[in-house]
Amino acid sequence: MEIVRRTPEVSLKEVFMSAAGGLPGPAGRDYRGEVVAEALGYLQRGFGAHYAAGAATDDAILVGDYAYALAVETIARLDEPRFVGVASRMIRDGAGEISRGNAVSILLWTPHLAQLLGIISGEDEERSEERIRAAIGEVKNAGE
Repeated sequence: MEIVRRTPEVSLKEVFMSAAGGLPGPAGRDYRGEVVAEALGYLQRGFGAHYAAGAATDDAILVGDYAYALAVETIARLDEPRFVGVASRMIRDGAGEISRGNAVSILLWTPHLAQLLGIISGEDEERSEERIRAAIGEVKNAGE
């Protein structure tokens, strides 16, 4: 049985780390960027395990559930409801896309990543989205 990936090929964790690391001043050294990036890695792993086409086994569901639990536990360390709100919308939008039979593209999650970055940076969403898009390009180029 062939497993088809239904989450972005690019690592959300690496994209977020790249974008957060590029922030000026203290925001660029803000530990919250690392915590959010770690949670995004778990979130992507959970999505991948739950929704990979052809991989809906009991083991895959357990792996996905465990990864989601790690994502929630990780983001909860920040004690910031705005992070949880954005992550909830990411899950809802991603699951909706998959229920329509589509894969989740990095473009679908780009605004969410920008919102998360904006919470850390204090920048407007437009500037944060520019940073996320640049980081996506950097991570994709590094992987080639």
